[in-house]
Amino acid sequence: MTPTLRPATPDDAPAFHAVMMAAGMDPRSSWSRTTVEDVRWSLGQGGGFLAREGAEAVGCVGWRPDSTDTLTLNKLATRPDWRGRGIGVALVRAVEEVAARDGYARVLLAVSQYNLAVIPFYERLGYRVDEGAVYAHANPASPPPVVLVKPIFSPSPLVGEGRGEGASERRPRPIPTEDAEP
Repeated sequence: MTPTLRPATPDDAPAFHAVMMAAGMDPRSSWSRTTVEDVRWSLGQGGGFLAREGAEAVGCVGWRPDSTDTLTLNKLATRPDWRGRGIGVALVRAVEEVAARDGYARVLLAVSQYNLAVIPFYERLGYRVDEGAVYAHANPASPPPVVLVKPIFSPSPLVGEGRGEGASERRPRPIPTEDAEP
């Protein structure tokens, strides 16, 4: 079976959080201290997507606007037994679609100093380390993250379209199997 993506809301915080915790992270990372309430708050600031196989959440990603031109991607995770099937790529692309639809010039993300092995994954998707970029939500108790940025080329907005319109109309879609993450 092929997982499908659907928008995540604050009500999805428990399932979203479960995927994050199952994905694993160095215990020194602030990721490992994230609570369900933290996820609920974050999803309420922007949005996110869940990848589901039936009733099981197998992947997640969040996003939030951080300026008029920057959409920040956060909390990308795939359950270990579902890795290598393109779920991470599909989740990142879904956030990029939100950025393009809503007229953002770039997507920014931060990689923990305890998770640097994921940088090549993002680089394959067109993200580049930007030493001048600032991650607005860095945890002061953690080492500064590595910030990556990707420019987004948005189509011209149609009359009457605004940021966020249509988000609730997104339907689940199959996840492509190409470009599988490591």
